Amino acid sequence: MKSFDVIIIGAGPGGYVSAIRAAQLGMKTALVEKSRMGGMCLNWGCVPSRRLMESARFYGRIRNASAFGIEGIEADKLRFDWKRAVTEKDRIVTKLVKGVEFLLKKYKVEVITGEASLIGGTEVRVGGETYGAGKTILATGSRPDRAPVEMLPEKLVVEIDDLYSRGDIPQKIIVAGGDTVACEMASMLRLIGKDVVMVAPEEKLLPWLDNSLSSFVADKFKRDGIQVFTASRFSGVEGKQVRVGDSLLDADIVVNCSRRKAVLPVMQDVPLDLDQGFAAVNEYLQTSVPSVYAIGDVTGRIFAHVASAQGMCAVNHIAGLKEPVDYLRMPITIYMDPEISAVGMTEEEIKTAGIDFVKGEFPMAVNSKALVEGTAEGFVKVLAEQKYGEILGVHAVAARATDLISEAVMCMRTEGTLDDLTRVVHPHPTVSETFLEAGFKASGRPLHM
Repeated sequence: MKSFDVIIIGAGPGGYVSAIRAAQLGMKTALVEKSRMGGMCLNWGCVPSRRLMESARFYGRIRNASAFGIEGIEADKLRFDWKRAVTEKDRIVTKLVKGVEFLLKKYKVEVITGEASLIGGTEVRVGGETYGAGKTILATGSRPDRAPVEMLPEKLVVEIDDLYSRGDIPQKIIVAGGDTVACEMASMLRLIGKDVVMVAPEEKLLPWLDNSLSSFVADKFKRDGIQVFTASRFSGVEGKQVRVGDSLLDADIVVNCSRRKAVLPVMQDVPLDLDQGFAAVNEYLQTSVPSVYAIGDVTGRIFAHVASAQGMCAVNHIAGLKEPVDYLRMPITIYMDPEISAVGMTEEEIKTAGIDFVKGEFPMAVNSKALVEGTAEGFVKVLAEQKYGEILGVHAVAARATDLISEAVMCMRTEGTLDDLTRVVHPHPTVSETFLEAGFKASGRPLHM
């Protein structure tokens, strides 16, 4: 029986990063994948959705070309070619998948194709072969929960991977869900001119975000003409309409963007503890079976960069290095239009904790770079401890908020204060100046407000 120091099951952003890091640390490493390298994120999630969103944004900017002094474009004759956008998305995905395959080969990770079963915590079976595993890392991902749409005809419901492979999509679309993926989907579809309705089970969209962010999203969708039903569920169909509460809604398709459920491999004699259906892990991603680790979606943490960080943490622990993941300073990113990002505590969490704090909020509407680019929606909010000024949280809405947030993460990782922030010279004109300005506002010394 062939044996490895570590076998990783699942080649998404958590799995393949784990494999590379394990190989770099001198471990004999195998990576098992039943489908495509890169997993859900690279093939059907993060990367495809970002590319389609970028296409949608570009379409919107062309329609608004006259605002930039460009004449001769007849907006009413423009058409968004979904099939072409999908083809270009596929080209980028293929290139990135090949990049992952190259890296695995470079670091001499043995790739095993097939569906894996975990036997007794020390063996992995793929097809008819059984492999010995000193340690195993489960990076098997998640799938959308079908329960919220089970009352609807199967032919009406479309999963995201199916939508992203279609040659065309219809006009009237209901998005099921009110979390990250659902909001990204609704935003993108509306940008390309689709009639969009959201049906969310929670009391409000993105309820775990700072109230200022979730309120912005609700207001933005209302302005954009996206009808949102919160605290709502599907109850069936009547003719060609979908019933939600007392309302009957027209829908050509319903895109299932419901919250996700863990996908666990077949396990034999592996007493794995679960927490609400997800693998229960300690601070080093170790499960109730000491030789088995779990990372990414399967632990209930639904962000690709979190999976990668968890993967490196797990491999480091296997190598004897105890460096837990810092979730408090882990950035949150939502790729709608405009983008949303956050790190640290929300204002509501700070109040609940009884911490005396100050805050500064600076609008994009008075930032020169945002105005020049025609992307002046949004704001940056900085929350800091009152006595010493340590930054506790940063929340942003901006065209490139997901790029802006890294500065805040770095600042918080070093326990930076408002004084540290406001001493950093930011180039002008840049959107990053909004972070500086929010810091000045929180310090009681606003410059441009």
